[in-house]
Amino acid sequence: MSSPTDPSPGAVYYGWPTPGALAKLEQFERVFVQAALYSPEQLAHLRSGSTRVLAYLSVGEDHPLGDWACVPGSADYHCGLNPDWGSVVVDTAHPLWQRTLLERAAAALAHSDGLLLDTLDSAAPQPTLALVRQLRAAFPEADLWANRGFSLWPALPPLLSAAPGGGVLFEAFSTHHAPYALHDAAGLEYTAFWLERLRYSGLDIQLLDYADTPALAQAARERAATFGLPTFVSDRALSLAGGWPQEVL
Repeated sequence: MSSPTDPSPGAVYYGWPTPGALAKLEQFERVFVQAALYSPEQLAHLRSGSTRVLAYLSVGEDHPLGDWACVPGSADYHCGLNPDWGSVVVDTAHPLWQRTLLERAAAALAHSDGLLLDTLDSAAPQPTLALVRQLRAAFPEADLWANRGFSLWPALPPLLSAAPGGGVLFEAFSTHHAPYALHDAAGLEYTAFWLERLRYSGLDIQLLDYADTPALAQAARERAATFGLPTFVSDRALSLAGGWPQEVL
């Protein structure tokens, strides 16, 4: 069993690719990043070692990123604002959104190993699942990871496992960021239930937790270790390339 101070096999980092961040990221086996913020050379550098790069792709919501503009209500596929993040829930059945997402996926995969499919639970399940099927058909060799996506179960796992490197990022496994705290008893029971289902699916699993103090970060690692897994612990903005310090402070 992993100890709570073992390094996580993957980093989740949505910040800018500063030299310090790149130096941290290249130490991990797998990194989930906002690839649109990186140059092709920076992504190639990360991939030149043993690190696999998964590019963030929001499926059920639109948002500005890099050269991607997003003015709420400016597109026919916009449905409503997500005030927590300033993003826009989309109609995943809309042909224009499907075309837009496939174009974004192709651009990301030109310089990465796969995609992290986020906001899968934001839009209507059936058209969202159909859109994931389109992504898998268009990019059969790409690693596809889902950020949760439990509303698409049990049809989702076969789409992720169709290529050898697929899996699930289990965000907020033990802690959340609004406010920063451990889940209550019901929340802990819920995440334990879904971890069991993930393991039954045979998919690779990456845990992600949030903290604003070393003590909360340590508590998340200790709980993850009881399930035999490490967890990557970061802040709400996912701006810590190496996560919270591993040592107990």
